[in-house]
Amino acid sequence: MSDVLYALLDELARDPEAVERLRALVAPTTTSSSAPAYTVAQLAHETGLSAKAIRGAIVRGELEAVKRGTRWIVSADAVAAWAKADRARDSRARPNGRARRNAGVMARALSK
Repeated sequence: MSDVLYALLDELARDPEAVERLRALVAPTTTSSSAPAYTVAQLAHETGLSAKAIRGAIVRGELEAVKRGTRWIVSADAVAAWAKADRARDSRARPNGRARRNAGVMARALSK
């Protein structure tokens, strides 16, 4: 670094208000709190559903997941979207007035 830059840093270090202002300027504007992610086994345990049911939802495209090696990874956002879609399916009835037998399974599992 140049001598001018070192002189500027020394000047800043002597002024606490300038240091705080500089910290505020370079601080991240958003907090990086990453949402949790689940493996199929973890999600099955959390919801009380079987791992087979979770994998089935992934294969059918109902639950968004990413394959990493031999494991599927499911984000918390994907689980929330799946539950919301499941609730919507649960609220719709078949033409004969009966609700689908398995509709709302995910929403019920997450509400426990």
